[in-house]
Amino acid sequence: MENTKPSLFRTIFGMMINPGGTLKNSMLTTKWYFSVAVSAVAFGLFFGQTGFDLYKTGQKGLEFVLLSGAIGLAYGLLVIPLIGFIIWTVLKLSKGERKMKETVSAFCLSYSGALIYGLIGLVFSLALGWKTSVAFGVTGVLWAIGPMIITIRDLTGGRNALSVPIATTVGIAVLISWSVLGNI
Repeated sequence: MENTKPSLFRTIFGMMINPGGTLKNSMLTTKWYFSVAVSAVAFGLFFGQTGFDLYKTGQKGLEFVLLSGAIGLAYGLLVIPLIGFIIWTVLKLSKGERKMKETVSAFCLSYSGALIYGLIGLVFSLALGWKTSVAFGVTGVLWAIGPMIITIRDLTGGRNALSVPIATTVGIAVLISWSVLGNI
C-alpha cells in the first residue's frame, strides 16, 4: 500500500478523537507551523469568544473583543509552543528521546479539539447570540487535556507518572491565564 500524507482536516479531527493513532500516522508529515497555527487559532477563538461574551453583556467595549482575540492568537502562537519547549526540556532531563520540534508540534496539535469547539462556539455565538466562551471555549480546552495526556504519555514512552502531572499542570495554567484575561 502506498503511504499517503493525511489531510490537515483528518489530522485535526484525529488529534481530537484518536491522538495516539494520529501521532503515529501523521506527526512525521505534519509541518510544525501547521501545529502552531492550530493552537494559535484555537486560542484566538477561545479568548475572542470571551471578549465577545463580555461585549454582549455590556461589560467591555468592541476594542476588548479585538484585543482578546489578538491576545489569544499570540498566546497560542508563543506561550503554547513555549510550554511545549518546557515539556521537551523536562522529557529530555528524564531521558526522553524525542526531538524538540516533534514535541512542540505534538503539544500544539493537542489543542485541535479546542479549535473545533472554538469554531462551533463562534457559529453558535453569531447565529444564535449565545454566550459561548464557557460552553464551547472552556470545554474545548478541557477536551484538549485528554489528547495532551496521551501525547505526553507517547512522548514519555508510556510513563503515566510523568505525563499525567505535566498535562494536569498545563491544563490548570491555561485555565487560570484565561480567567485572568476575563478579569482585566
